[in-house]
Amino acid sequence: MLGTSHAFDLYVAKGAGSYVCGEETALLESLEGKRGIVRAKPPMPALTGLYGKPTVINNVITLATVPVIFAKGAAFYRDFGMGRSHGTLPFQIAGNVKQGGLAELAFGVTLRELVYEYGGGTASGRPARAVQVGGPLGTYLPESQWDIPLDYEAYAKVGAVVGHGGLVIHDDTSNLAELAQYAMHFCAIESCGKCTPCRIGSTRGEEVIAKIREGDTSVRQITLLRELCDTMVAGSLCAMGGMTPFPVISALDHFPKDFGLPRTPAQKAA
Repeated sequence: MLGTSHAFDLYVAKGAGSYVCGEETALLESLEGKRGIVRAKPPMPALTGLYGKPTVINNVITLATVPVIFAKGAAFYRDFGMGRSHGTLPFQIAGNVKQGGLAELAFGVTLRELVYEYGGGTASGRPARAVQVGGPLGTYLPESQWDIPLDYEAYAKVGAVVGHGGLVIHDDTSNLAELAQYAMHFCAIESCGKCTPCRIGSTRGEEVIAKIREGDTSVRQITLLRELCDTMVAGSLCAMGGMTPFPVISALDHFPKDFGLPRTPAQKAA
């Protein structure tokens, strides 16, 4: 590194291409030239990782903070953010938005600020209705939750995730039941197939939501969907299957009308 006696080599490897290769152990399999399949844990990668050696895994966002910390010190970076969420995050603003792109901001900014001040509102000009936060497996937040400060702890309290800061904005023409079905479909396609809750659960989940959208809004179908989601969260080997229920349950809880269900008591009170 500049100005020191330390040096390191940097190699860029092309991954296997599957979405699940973002999971740390599937990433290791890919780097070893194998199919991107999730490893059972333990052992953790810090003990047995790449080629069986102890391996530290960080994402690109983490590594991108290193230069500014080296240049200006840890205290400078730590002073950004709020609570236990220190520093900044590059928020990726996409979907039905007038000004999509990246905005690196300190933790604590709100969704309302990101949607309207940085995103300029919807591209369609219609009212924004839902924002998916945290990537394709993130929760859908209704407008009533857009003023919650964006940090890991605050979002965890309402069952949401910040994830990598990806935002997808939807206007009032969106159908959240259709989007929930897509989440299950996405998981079914991208699953590595190693564990049953993810491999089979996503396929069955897509089928159940399809039946609900076709008009079967019976208690049996809704209960089946929720129990299936519980099984995926509790039983999946990695976040691919464990997080797929997040957009499904959030859509079901916050936008029941799209599933042909009556409004929840909380929605009626609001």
